[in-house]
Amino acid sequence: MCSKGGTEAVAATEARSVGKSASIATRLTLWYALLSIVLIAAAGGVMYWVLADRLRQEDDQLLAGRIAELRAILLLHPTGSVEFREEVQREAAMLPGIQVQVLDSQGKMVIEAPASPAAVFQRRSAERYPQGAEEAPGKEWLAADGGVYLVKSAQVSVGSGYAVKVAMSRSKEEDLLAAYRRILWLAISAALVLAVAAGYLIARREMRPVTRLAAIIADLGAAQLHRRVSDDAWPRELKPLATNFDQLLARLEESFARMSQFSADIAHELRTPLHILQGEAELALTKASSNEAYRACIESAAEEYQRLTRMVDALLFLARAEQPDAQLDRKPLQLEQEVAAVCDFYQAMADEQAVALVARGKGEVVADGGLLRRALGNLIANALRHTPSGGQIVVEARQTADGAAEIAVSDSGEGIAADDLPHVFDRFYRADGARSRQGAGTGLGLAIVKFIMQLHGGTVSIQSELHRGTTITLAFPAATILGAPRNTEKIIR
Repeated sequence: MCSKGGTEAVAATEARSVGKSASIATRLTLWYALLSIVLIAAAGGVMYWVLADRLRQEDDQLLAGRIAELRAILLLHPTGSVEFREEVQREAAMLPGIQVQVLDSQGKMVIEAPASPAAVFQRRSAERYPQGAEEAPGKEWLAADGGVYLVKSAQVSVGSGYAVKVAMSRSKEEDLLAAYRRILWLAISAALVLAVAAGYLIARREMRPVTRLAAIIADLGAAQLHRRVSDDAWPRELKPLATNFDQLLARLEESFARMSQFSADIAHELRTPLHILQGEAELALTKASSNEAYRACIESAAEEYQRLTRMVDALLFLARAEQPDAQLDRKPLQLEQEVAAVCDFYQAMADEQAVALVARGKGEVVADGGLLRRALGNLIANALRHTPSGGQIVVEARQTADGAAEIAVSDSGEGIAADDLPHVFDRFYRADGARSRQGAGTGLGLAIVKFIMQLHGGTVSIQSELHRGTTITLAFPAATILGAPRNTEKIIR
């Protein structure tokens, strides 16, 4: 039974998956539309704020001018005179929507023009304003009649002192700002629709190269691995993808070619011993032969079985080693000990062929001991097959001046032709006439050696001259070296 927490986790995972799997064109459209709306709204908001602030400043300056005019009237005319009332009435009538109120020092109404709702100045009747208060910004006030007023007050030091208040209706400004807000919302709505439509069209148009690349990739198969997509004129953002895909195609083409060649080589190598076994068995069954003849047939078959066993064992090793999770059992190894151990194993074969086997060297390396011994064993076995009696094989371990380690296997055998040298590490490759007295090899020994060195991050190189011998060198990088070497030499005859 699934718990509630588990269900919620699955739902959240599915939601994230849906979000990630959404169309790129759709996401680009949404981001483009969102960015457009944010920019338009921000620009419209700034313009709205500038307009509102500018209108308020103009109204504030207008009220400040009215207060200055009232101060001049108070200085010129007594408050009880007809001239005073006429001037105040005229000042109030100059601009529609202006309210004027003058109070004496006791807070008693001196004049009010025109007759204004008391609610406009109600909350400010008891306030005291210092000289020059008309310089301070006015304050908005929502009157009882629902109108919005800008109220400004000042204290005038004439006689016993007066409080002058002026108010201005801001209904026109509020109507203007409301109309601006409506236009702004309409513009934002229209921009949203246009941004979504235009963004989607632009995104779909710009995503066409991706669709074309996907179509090209979908048409590729094993027979079209030679195709290269980076030759087309791709946008700059898709150029690295096309280049990397071409590199992948090149690796796949190489792998397919190698697999095809490998399959053909296996079929060829297996066909020969199977034909030999089949032919000898049919010959033994169709002809009455002596025990010696049957024994010779069985011995020949046993040799072919051994060759097939070695071939299968080598193929299994290569298949396992090429697995992605293949790991090396790296540990510090004394090269002289490893070389001596492998030479001891091949001593009997060297004695049988009357070949001197010399082991000497110095050094220490971090490597897989089993793989290192297998590589050395393949090199020594190969050298024994191609070294005549009385010859010599030298296995030398050394460290170079840059801290790397090398193992060189040299023989005084028949050597390898210059035309064959580039191919000796290929699987199933054998030079013409390269057959020892004890039978041909599998053609996989040197290929295994090369692969073992690749696993260790090292290299293998070969130098050879016909009838003068061959030297194969295993080079381990300096990063695998641990400590100082010790000199040693062992001659095995």
